[in-house]
Amino acid sequence: MTPIVLAPDYYLHNFRLLIDSVNQQYSDLLSDDEAAWITTFQHLPENAQMLCIRLLSRKGLFFRCDKLSYEEIGDIHLAIEALHNVGFVESNNSDWPLEKITSLFTKPELLNLFPALAPCKSYRKPELIEELLIHAPALDEFKQDIIQICHQQHLDTFLLLFFGNRYQDLSQFVLSDLGLNQFENYAIDKESRLFSERRQIQQWLELSSLNDHYWQAKENKDQAEIVALTEVIPSACQWPPLERKRQQLINHIARDLERFEMPEQALGLFRESQLPPSRERQVRILDKLQQFEAALELTLAIKQSPHNEDEAEVAERLEKKLSRTLKRTYQPAAKPVFNKSHLTLANNGQRVELAVAAHYASQGWSVHYLENSLLCGLFGLAFWDIIFAPIKGAFLNPYQRSPRDMFHPEFYQQREALINQRLTDISNNNWQAWTEIYRNKQGMSNDWVNWSALTEDIVLQAACAIPSTTLCELFKRLLFDPRNNRSGLPDLIMFKADQYQWVEVKGPGDKLQNNQIRWLKKFAELGSPAFVDYVTWK
Repeated sequence: MTPIVLAPDYYLHNFRLLIDSVNQQYSDLLSDDEAAWITTFQHLPENAQMLCIRLLSRKGLFFRCDKLSYEEIGDIHLAIEALHNVGFVESNNSDWPLEKITSLFTKPELLNLFPALAPCKSYRKPELIEELLIHAPALDEFKQDIIQICHQQHLDTFLLLFFGNRYQDLSQFVLSDLGLNQFENYAIDKESRLFSERRQIQQWLELSSLNDHYWQAKENKDQAEIVALTEVIPSACQWPPLERKRQQLINHIARDLERFEMPEQALGLFRESQLPPSRERQVRILDKLQQFEAALELTLAIKQSPHNEDEAEVAERLEKKLSRTLKRTYQPAAKPVFNKSHLTLANNGQRVELAVAAHYASQGWSVHYLENSLLCGLFGLAFWDIIFAPIKGAFLNPYQRSPRDMFHPEFYQQREALINQRLTDISNNNWQAWTEIYRNKQGMSNDWVNWSALTEDIVLQAACAIPSTTLCELFKRLLFDPRNNRSGLPDLIMFKADQYQWVEVKGPGDKLQNNQIRWLKKFAELGSPAFVDYVTWK
């Protein structure tokens, strides 16, 4: 396959696509400054546009002019002048913080520029900079022209509006240009946009900044700073996407307060969140505070209406513990029962899963080491059109592997009729479009389908061997909690004639994880052949 070569100005085309899309969808919500910035950018010479994008895409805000060199831009100084004339860059400002300027120079350069540092040759660069800052050198003593890119915050806003998140950036365009990502074709218009008010944009950016602040404090192990953040967490939001983001941050900070031995403060914060593991942590704190009745009451509420299976299992364990403490009668849940066997195999240095696969292959089985890829892939194929259905707010940009609500309860809630009909059709053998979907969508990005692992032959083998009623029930479990239930599936799936079986492989000393036990329990309930092989080397 001939490698794709990007045009020298590829990033200019991509950036124009970004701001044109933002302008089309959000022109009524842009601030005057943002709208003016876009208009000004569009009237700049191309070389200035390209340099602006290059600088906005790089780390930091300050740059040495002598270090800027882009063949496709040509005369850098002309481009800088054009940007300076419209206020997109500042140059040689004596008010800039010196620590930002010194970071642009190497240790040898600093020693050469400032003879007073000669006694400090053995210092590491951070120590050398500290020494230099004591002398407070003037900017012109660095003997280089320096510029600062302005309005970085506008790019942050444009990226948020385009992608609807903070983790995708301009590099996403490049992956698509190189053909590394292919995406489904779905409608994107003003009606499908995420934000409907300017206030929502501002609140999202402020909460994102607070989140960044938290993780920086976490990395620095700054306990005082983390505690201080509890005073600036915004109040509850009516808009569900933002409220979920707020509660995620609350869970992180509250968990740290718990670790800091601040149980009452942690409890108060956790009570502002409904997202797991908030209720579990509240029970554990109440138990620690010896408020056993309140702890048991909340435990029973979790057990009655769990957010997911993990929360239900945790509630079961907590109920047992608290019932003993309070000397209450407790009826334990039945222990999960599933098949297991023991294999003794020669250790030839290969992965234990591959050794077990070879063992079954020698018995005539067609064995595939797929872990989660098979069932998730079958789910992705069976519900492809529903996953990419035109639901308001689901798709915001051309680079999504799934709708925004894919791993939230809203995914099922907003498509309930479509999903239930598909489940009925699968169960009754009225849906058999496996190969058609596979061929039409092969290589296209979907959070559920791992094309590198899933072949058409495997899909056909699975669809023919696994009863449709079983597949339907397995898909229902995925739909109950898509984020967590898409993992923990057995390592191996194998076929022989019209038979099939799942095998979870455990090498010496390896134990089953909770999500693996849940799947094995589900297979046992459905009568689907699945078991654990415990391997001993000989």
